[in-house]
Amino acid sequence: MKRAEAKALGLKFYNTGKPCKHGHLSDRYASTAICVECVKIAGVDRYKNNRETQYASWRKWYEANKETHHARSRRWQATNPEKVKEAAKSWAAANPEKIAAKTKRYRQMHPDRATAMAMSSVARRAKRMPKWLSADDKWLLRQAYALAKQRTQMFGFVWEVDHIIPLRGATVSGLHVPTNVQVIPKALNRLKRNMYHLA
Repeated sequence: MKRAEAKALGLKFYNTGKPCKHGHLSDRYASTAICVECVKIAGVDRYKNNRETQYASWRKWYEANKETHHARSRRWQATNPEKVKEAAKSWAAANPEKIAAKTKRYRQMHPDRATAMAMSSVARRAKRMPKWLSADDKWLLRQAYALAKQRTQMFGFVWEVDHIIPLRGATVSGLHVPTNVQVIPKALNRLKRNMYHLA
C-alpha cells in the first residue's frame, strides 16, 4: 500500500512491504512516512541519553492524564495476565528488601490481619482450612483475630485465637473454620495446648 492510499482511507499506518533505509520490515506512519520501528529505537535512545528530561515529560503527561493511563494499564493487565505474574515475580526476586519492608509496614499497621493471614497460611499448609469456606466465613475468622487484639488492649494482657478442636491434636484434629475458634487469654491457651476435652 502507498502512503497516499493510506491517507485517503484515513489510516494511521501503512506497509509498503519493503524495508526502510535501516532495514526494518515494519509499518510506517501515514502522517510522516517514518518507520514505526525506527521511531521506537529513537525513543529508547532518547530516553537513555536524557532520562531526567524524559521522566519529567512523562510525569507531566501522567499528571494530566491519570485516568487514561490507568485505563490503558487495566486493559493491558487484563489481556496479559501471565506477563503480569512474571513481572511481579521478577520484581519481587530483584527487590527482597522492599518486599520485606512493605510486609513489615503492613504487619505494623494491621497486626490482627497479619496474624489472621499467618494462621490461615499455617492452616492451609496443614490442610485444615477447607476450600469450601465462604467469604463470610473468612471474614468471621479475621474478626476473631481483631477481637483478640481488642481484648488485649482493653484488659492489659494478651488474648489469642484458640482452636477448640486443635488443628493437630493427638487424638482428634479440627478445622480452621469460624465454628472451631474462640478468643481466650494466652495463659489459658498455653495450658490447653493441643488437647481437646469433651464437655
